[in-house]
Amino acid sequence: MIGIFKNNSPFALLLLVLLALLPGITGDTFGIAVMPAGTTAILNELSVQLSFFDGSKGMLGKVIYVLLLLSEALLLNKIISDHKLMERAGFIPAMSFLLLNTILPFHTSPAFLVLNGIILLLLKLLIVMYKQNNANNQLLTTGFIVGCLASMNTHFLIFYGWITICIMIMRTASAREWLLASIGFILPFYFLASGLYLIDKLNTSVIFPAFSLDFKLPALSPLEWTKTSLFLLLPWIGLFSFNRQIGKMMIQARKAYLIMLILVLALLVICLFSIKDIASLLTLMLVPSTLLFSPLFLSFKRNFIPNFILMALIILSLLR
Repeated sequence: MIGIFKNNSPFALLLLVLLALLPGITGDTFGIAVMPAGTTAILNELSVQLSFFDGSKGMLGKVIYVLLLLSEALLLNKIISDHKLMERAGFIPAMSFLLLNTILPFHTSPAFLVLNGIILLLLKLLIVMYKQNNANNQLLTTGFIVGCLASMNTHFLIFYGWITICIMIMRTASAREWLLASIGFILPFYFLASGLYLIDKLNTSVIFPAFSLDFKLPALSPLEWTKTSLFLLLPWIGLFSFNRQIGKMMIQARKAYLIMLILVLALLVICLFSIKDIASLLTLMLVPSTLLFSPLFLSFKRNFIPNFILMALIILSLLR
């Protein structure tokens, strides 16, 4: 079966659609919305506005949700193919994205699906930024997008450290470029504070809600813990299996893997700070985890082991 995804065939597209539908086939509701601690009013409102797509309000919501999920998988696949992040990628990255989504302990909510789309956009901007002589607009835009992301949850402020490191990796170290990205990062908070001030509702607790570090383990079932552990482990297995090939890639591709690896580490820190919400925060790892995990399917000369991994993960996703 894995051989089908190695080629850009219509049958592979059909299988991708089935993978996107798999959470619904199991009888689960699409997009269980569980907001983690530290969530701001922006993310709460976004979740409310997108609740139409949670699958409980008719078939149209389910269809749009599946189309959005499939679109993100194909967009990630295109980014990887365009920038040669994998040799003969075919539809392997898109398949890996949808496969990882199926083994999540809780399905990705529509709001978190939008956040994954934002991370996809950031990946594209950071890769393109590498070869541009004058990237002022891209730096400002990237900082602004990361600021918008950080404005949705207090824990997401760690993304400022991530984007600072990314700029140092993708660009020649420059205080001016870091300042541009920092200004972009601050702008969403400035606009939000200005808007609240104009309507006489300025309150720091709205922008930065109070939170406390909670290291209490969540009450997950053994199966959910198994899926959580496997989801966290698979990207590292993929990375180690593809380590030698990454070393032979062009500098731009190697740096793309590095910034996604750092993003995984940043998200692990966020999960550690609010481990009781790990099941919902894991959905933010879909994009970087897919990039690190998908090369595993191309690391073997024969298709037996990749097919075994694929079928085992599909069977695991069907268990409830």
